[in-house]
Amino acid sequence: MEKDFEDNQAIKKLKTLAEDIRFCMYTTYEDGRIVSRPMTTLDIDAEGNVWFFTSRHTGLVKDAHRGDPVTLIYSDPKNNTYLSVSGTASIVESERRKEELWNLMSKAWFPGGKDDPDLAVLRVTTQEAAYWDSTSSKMVVFFSMLKAVITGSTPDGGDHGRLNLV
Repeated sequence: MEKDFEDNQAIKKLKTLAEDIRFCMYTTYEDGRIVSRPMTTLDIDAEGNVWFFTSRHTGLVKDAHRGDPVTLIYSDPKNNTYLSVSGTASIVESERRKEELWNLMSKAWFPGGKDDPDLAVLRVTTQEAAYWDSTSSKMVVFFSMLKAVITGSTPDGGDHGRLNLV
């Protein structure tokens, strides 16, 4: 069933889905090709911005300084939940934000801690988002698809829609 969300409800839905999945494929367009890399979502703020840590020596920093568009792809096949977020990236120079986002697992990537000179704070400002969320079990989804094949109808794919944050 198509179900769009607006403003605060859209941000709440974005937060719920992305924070449950946590990991996304951070996707950019570089030199005529699509490039993706896994990233860990650290926070989604009240405006729907998505926050990450990255290394100052990656192409992400260069892309962010140019304001290149990015897409974040979240996928949880086990729970039939998917989320696509499009926006622009920027580097945020904020010691306070580093402190807020820091967690024990971050130390694996940044052994120097919050003061590691390689640590950069990356914000993706969300411009649009879409989701697909089936609360049904895999068995219910399977039987819905089987019924659709037999009856020539379309299976119930659960809820989907746009998250209009702006």
